[in-house]
Amino acid sequence: MNEPSPIDGSTALVTGATGFIGSHLVDALLERGCEVHCIVRETSNLQWLDTSRVTLHTGDLHHPDTYKDCFAGVDYVFHSAGITRARNRHEYLHNNARACIPFYQSCIKHGRQIKGVVHVSSLAAVGPTPPEQKVDEDTPCHPLTYYGKSKLTGEEIALGYSSELPMVVLRPPVVYGEREVNFFSYLKAIKWHAAIKIGTTPRTLSLIYVKDLVSAMIRAAAAPDPVQNVFFTTDGHVYSWDDVAQSAMQAMGVRAQTLIIPVAVMGFAALISEFVAKMRDQTPLLDRQRLIDLRQSSWTASSDRFFSHYSFEPLFDLNQGLRQTCDWYKQQGWL
Repeated sequence: MNEPSPIDGSTALVTGATGFIGSHLVDALLERGCEVHCIVRETSNLQWLDTSRVTLHTGDLHHPDTYKDCFAGVDYVFHSAGITRARNRHEYLHNNARACIPFYQSCIKHGRQIKGVVHVSSLAAVGPTPPEQKVDEDTPCHPLTYYGKSKLTGEEIALGYSSELPMVVLRPPVVYGEREVNFFSYLKAIKWHAAIKIGTTPRTLSLIYVKDLVSAMIRAAAAPDPVQNVFFTTDGHVYSWDDVAQSAMQAMGVRAQTLIIPVAVMGFAALISEFVAKMRDQTPLLDRQRLIDLRQSSWTASSDRFFSHYSFEPLFDLNQGLRQTCDWYKQQGWL
C-alpha cells in the first residue's frame, strides 16, 4: 500500500521511460493516479509501457523543439534517461551530460508549475571506496570511467539549474530487479550452477531493489530541498558477492559452485569483445572501461542522509528483492 504523497493524482513527465528504472517509475506513478507523459525516441522499445495509459511524446532530448509541447501542466519531472554502455567517451558525454542542457532549459522555458525535479545519477559519479569504508555526500568525487565522469558532469549541469528548478540529484549504486538485463546475466549463470567471481580479492557493494529506488525518487520529488539536494540511495546494507550468490541460490532453489575468473582473463576477454564490436559497429558487452569498475574492491555508499532527511526506509533487502526478481524472471521464462 503506497503512503499518500503530494504526487498522487498529479501530472508527471518521465525521460528514460522505456528503460529499466524509468518503466518501473511509470508503473508506480500510474498506481498513484498520475497523468504520465513520456519522452521517447522513434526507435524506443515500448514493451514495458502501458501505452493506453500514458501520453507518449516522440522526440530527442538534444532537440527541444521535438518535445517542447509536453510540459503543459507538468507538476513533477523525472530525468532517468541515459546510457550505461557506449563505444567511446563522446557517446557517454553526449547522452548522460550534454542532453541535460537543452532538457533543463526547456523545463525552465516551457514548464510553468514544476514542483520537483529528480535527476538520476550514479554512485559511479563519485567512485569506489577503500575496503570497509563508504562514500557519502561529503566525499570528493573521483570517477574512474567515462561513464562515471559523464554522470558527474550530468549532475553538475543539473545542479547548475537548481536556482531555477526544484532539483534533487539521486545517486543509486547497482540497481536490480525485474526487467534488468545486465544483472540478469549473473543470475542466469547461477541458474546454471556457476557463481562467478572476478579474481580472488574480496569485493563488496551497495545495492538497491528497483521498486525501493522508485519510491525514493517519488519521495524526493515531492519534497525538494534547495539546500540538501544530492543524496545516495541504497537499501542501507553492504554485501559481498558471496552474499549475493547465496541470496540468488536461495531465491532460485539451486546450488552453485564458485567460478573464479582471473582478472587477466577478463582483460583479454574485454579486448576481444571490443574488437568484435568494432568490426560489427556495435557497443561491446564488455570493454576495458567496464573492467576498471569490476577490478575495484568496494563500491559502497551510505544512505543515512537520505533516510534521515526524507524519513525513508527501504522495504526490500537483498533476499526479498532477489526473490521477487527471480520469481518474475521465472514467470517470463527467462530463468
